[in-house]
Amino acid sequence: MARRLALDSNIALLLAVGRTSPDLITRHRRLRGYERGDFELLEGMLADVDSVVTTPYALSEVSNLATFGIGDPWRTRVVASVTGLVDAFTEIYNPSRRLVQRPEFVRLGLADSAWLALLDDATTLITVDLDLYLEALRQSLNVTNFNHERSLRGLA
Repeated sequence: MARRLALDSNIALLLAVGRTSPDLITRHRRLRGYERGDFELLEGMLADVDSVVTTPYALSEVSNLATFGIGDPWRTRVVASVTGLVDAFTEIYNPSRRLVQRPEFVRLGLADSAWLALLDDATTLITVDLDLYLEALRQSLNVTNFNHERSLRGLA
């Protein structure tokens, strides 16, 4: 079966900003605590996958966070990087009407419910969101806490 990764919003943001310029990571207001090594770790995790999947809810979050506190010319470059992710990722849509019926919606919201609805045996979610991570584990879904990977490699 094909191996797919799903990148939660903060992880996708790290990817977009890192692909713009790894030096921009430490200056981006929404990526405080991350550095070049985290981006390199993420790129390594992506090297062996067949595809990366996303949701429109996650893409909206990335788009909203990507240019927070950044002026041009970096703003334009980061937007171009986000556009590149949109083009490269496979977007999977689940209607909000269905997602709000999921039991975790009340606690986790729409974007996280979309992730939980999307995950299957071939798809692993990478996240730093502890509540989402724990819920995915509770549901026996494939999930990786990026902070654990960072710790294993001495980055956190």
